[in-house]
Amino acid sequence: MQIISTTKYFIGFFAVAVLLAQCGSPQPKEETSKDKVFDETVFSGEAQGTTYTIRYIGDTTSYQTSVDSLLERFDKDLSNWREGSLINQINAHDRTDTVFAFYDSTKYFSVLFDVSREIWQKTEGAFDPTVYPLVELWGFGLTNRQEVNETMVEEVRSKVGMEPANVDMIEMNRDEYIYDVTHIRKGQEGVRMDFNAIAQGFSVDLIGELLEERGIENYMVELGGEVYCKGVNSKGTDWRIAVDKPKTEGEREFQAVLNVNNSGVATSGSYRKFYEEDGVRYSHAIDPRTGYPVQHSLLSVTVMTSSCAFADAYATAFLVMGKEASQQFLEENADMGLEVYLIWDEDGEFKTWSTPGMAEKIEELTNS
Repeated sequence: MQIISTTKYFIGFFAVAVLLAQCGSPQPKEETSKDKVFDETVFSGEAQGTTYTIRYIGDTTSYQTSVDSLLERFDKDLSNWREGSLINQINAHDRTDTVFAFYDSTKYFSVLFDVSREIWQKTEGAFDPTVYPLVELWGFGLTNRQEVNETMVEEVRSKVGMEPANVDMIEMNRDEYIYDVTHIRKGQEGVRMDFNAIAQGFSVDLIGELLEERGIENYMVELGGEVYCKGVNSKGTDWRIAVDKPKTEGEREFQAVLNVNNSGVATSGSYRKFYEEDGVRYSHAIDPRTGYPVQHSLLSVTVMTSSCAFADAYATAFLVMGKEASQQFLEENADMGLEVYLIWDEDGEFKTWSTPGMAEKIEELTNS
């Protein structure tokens, strides 16, 4: 299984909303259930402004304390909503004549920065953590919504991009094995980063790694709708993960169910976070390349691949790129192992498309 590991990465490894639905129900069955093949341990909690649920079989020990400790460390490094977090300190550093120096004890930031730059290059800027100032400008961040004009967009967009001239990371090593300090250098004032489009997926991978270190081989980790499943569920079959129908109103409905084994799954959608002004709909999905919210018909992107972090990031990238560009990307990069399910609006009806590998794993439900 390929999970982005802070250990594996530094010795050579580099390379939707999804709703939990195990066998049709998000709740654990009673121990007396005749259908149960294996004992199942389940616990849940809150983290990163959302909730998490973890299920595994073969071990009755609860590792919730360890999971909560991991997520707390992660927030201290990468939460834009947490005062004094490492990323907020980096974002507040606006000097271009010197660097921001810190000791990256967890390597969470370093790994996400490097992996994000790789995906930024691969998607030609559709995925970009430095889009944060544009997210703020359009009122989807911590600041209040304001009237936006073309001049403002162009000014802020000039601060977006992961090219080294704009923002760079340099890790200082005393020798091959001893790490000293990490330097962040900015090319201009106002460069800000937000790893929200990959951080939850990365957190899921880290929790999965924690469970495997404790000998657990069959588990499901879900955090904020991002999921990683390994092995089998309590019935000895693939884990089943439901994908929401991209509705803006009414009760929640399922569009499809995925059979998942040894894969991460993430969904990005433009149908939940948006606002309308003067008859124009503004989505929270901001295209870093144009500076504007996306305007195409693609509503939901579900990605299944070897790690939840990659699924999370590419789901965001494809939502920005739109249906045709995403399909072209997938055709040209078939060797990347990205299985994708797209839902878009066509004259008021939901239309869908899947990669061949995803089609083998997905069960579409009624579209009525």
